[in-house]
Amino acid sequence: MKNPITIEDLKALLNDENKVAETMEFYFEYVPTGPFTGEYQLKSHIQIVKNYNFQTTGVVESAPLFNIKEKLLNDANNIARKQRDKLFLKRKTDRNRRILVTEGDSWFQYPRYKKLGITLSKEVKDVIDYIIEEPGYNVKSLDAAGDVIRNMFHLSEYIDAIRQYKPQAFILSGGGNDFFEVFPNMVTQGNSDSIDTYLKISWSTEIKVIETYYKGLLEILTKEFPDLPIILHGYDYIMPRPDGKWIGKPMIDRGKLNLDKDRKTLIKLIMDKFNQMILDLSNEYSNVYFIDLRNTVPQDDSFWHDEIHPNDHGFRLVADKFISKLKSLGI
Repeated sequence: MKNPITIEDLKALLNDENKVAETMEFYFEYVPTGPFTGEYQLKSHIQIVKNYNFQTTGVVESAPLFNIKEKLLNDANNIARKQRDKLFLKRKTDRNRRILVTEGDSWFQYPRYKKLGITLSKEVKDVIDYIIEEPGYNVKSLDAAGDVIRNMFHLSEYIDAIRQYKPQAFILSGGGNDFFEVFPNMVTQGNSDSIDTYLKISWSTEIKVIETYYKGLLEILTKEFPDLPIILHGYDYIMPRPDGKWIGKPMIDRGKLNLDKDRKTLIKLIMDKFNQMILDLSNEYSNVYFIDLRNTVPQDDSFWHDEIHPNDHGFRLVADKFISKLKSLGI
């Protein structure tokens, strides 16, 4: 692997199926950019040059090169989904595999790349990775880290996928990013006698907004596909770490919630409200099923990758509940 490297050589490596894994490992790293999102970025020491006689101390930022660099980053971010699509199409003729369509956020598609034994240091094996490994399923994954329920509703990508592939179930993960991307602005100094006073009144309104999109989505799905099992969840209790920039630190800096037990109590309040909303909605439809993930992943750092995402061990526990629900439905 070269460093510096020309754009042409880097593009060629990314397009080479035998070298793309090593290329991702050498040139890119996954960097979280939000509570449920992130992207692959060029490592800071990597130099992109016009040619190998061109001397530079960093990535060349002239306009045309900058545009090409953006394309390289987009290609890197799309690799995981492309790999899932390839596997789905390869398995489509296997009649022993039940087709599932999934739409979700980073609990269903944590940006990662793993191939030929090479892994990125910040990767996580997510829920859908484990379901894909199950011998009885073939997954059409529409998942994307950072996706929000409002985009899922408006784009309705899953409708075309369900029509085309006629799955045995549709599984959805959404709403976490909608809420926690604005969470820091909801935290305020409160009264230790009442944990809900550490949240501005707008927090419950935000849950209602998410509920509205879920309701619209389910109305469309259940009318067009009345016999299709639809599986929802409401997340487990996440881990508000003191150094967590999206959850823990806002609690400490803005709310002065310096005790771990108080931060976890506030998270429990939020997640219970969110889960109850999803449960109540699912009860309105005969073909919608709710998975309660609360208390699935132990509140222990050894099961969490960061304050939002379980690690491989934690996601294994979560995935087992999805697989169990599928099997209980005869899928």
